[in-house]
Amino acid sequence: MNKMIRLLIFDLDDTLIHSNINYSDIRYQIAELFDPQLSVEVISKTPILELLEKLQQVHPHKFSEGYERIDEAERKAAKNATIIPGANKIPLIIKKYNLHSVIYTNNSKMTIKLYLANQTFEFLKEFKILTREDFKKPKPNPEGLISIIEGFHDKQITKGNTVYVGDSYIDAIAAKRADIRFIWFNSRDIDQSLFPRPPYATLTDWSDFESILFR
Repeated sequence: MNKMIRLLIFDLDDTLIHSNINYSDIRYQIAELFDPQLSVEVISKTPILELLEKLQQVHPHKFSEGYERIDEAERKAAKNATIIPGANKIPLIIKKYNLHSVIYTNNSKMTIKLYLANQTFEFLKEFKILTREDFKKPKPNPEGLISIIEGFHDKQITKGNTVYVGDSYIDAIAAKRADIRFIWFNSRDIDQSLFPRPPYATLTDWSDFESILFR
């Protein structure tokens, strides 16, 4: 993969930490607010924040309740979250190769504050962390990824030498739309048919990260 890598962008949940968020449950909590009810297929295949956006369009008075349901689920998950083995060593690899790095998550700023206040996740302080609240359109919209790359104002940072590492089809879609390479961190059982294209590389253990990056 050593194709002049300069920037690594990481997802957070189920990529660097195990938050144990039940994404399916959150989808159905948001879907409960719709009238008429959405189909099971729509609920299961629509990203959570896109469901929330749709809720705002058709039931604007219910948006705050929908957002709070997501926020509450994130806060509960943050209390029992754990580091994915080896993820805390990533800053050392980044420094070793003099790379740039950013975490871009669909979590809220409040959830990130909870993680940063916990000594268990001290390694996260080595990263600049951007959330869904930093951009008008969250993932899978590519706005965030493109803005991160352009935000360096450095001609040496380009789409061609940026890699996005994430665990979900939402991450894969965002990477494709941003036209950057995607490494899939295979940490949980997901429907791979939702990936817009095969990942550039697949990781199942962070101990293999350095060898995959520079093989």
